[in-house]
Amino acid sequence: MSWEHDDALRSMFRRGRLLKLDDSGTQQKVDFRGLKNEQMKDVVRVQQHGISSYPRKDAEGVMIQLGGRSDRTLFIGGEHKDDRPKNLKEGNAVLYDDKGNVVWMKSGDGVHVTSQKGEVELRSSDSKVWVKPGDGKMVFLGGDGTDGTYSFVMTEDGPSVNVKAKVG
Repeated sequence: MSWEHDDALRSMFRRGRLLKLDDSGTQQKVDFRGLKNEQMKDVVRVQQHGISSYPRKDAEGVMIQLGGRSDRTLFIGGEHKDDRPKNLKEGNAVLYDDKGNVVWMKSGDGVHVTSQKGEVELRSSDSKVWVKPGDGKMVFLGGDGTDGTYSFVMTEDGPSVNVKAKVG
């Protein structure tokens, strides 16, 4: 192996900081800063199937230069240190944004959806949205069932058997 080959391998992976992102095409393109005075433009940002994000400026990721060549650069990641939820437990997964909105899969403790800004909206193309509690379990509207007075929700056919709403 030649020393040129070794240098190419060593320089293949570097951290980078996001400067700008273009999300208008079939692939996201980023401008980012790598080493001192190194700036790359219109580099493809690789994402995994099923999730897409638009990280904010100064998010960090990894620059990969295939074969050590700058014309074969890819950017992977784009996580901002101020936005990432911390101290997750083993097995947890979190989808989050820069405003504190979170969909948190808490392993054996369920799924939690929190909206800090804006609404939580569920839509269905066939106009059906189902909430199915476990057998003998309740759905509580307006709280968790322990913080006040709750009454069964009235339907056209009478009171619901498993949906209660907070009163007052």
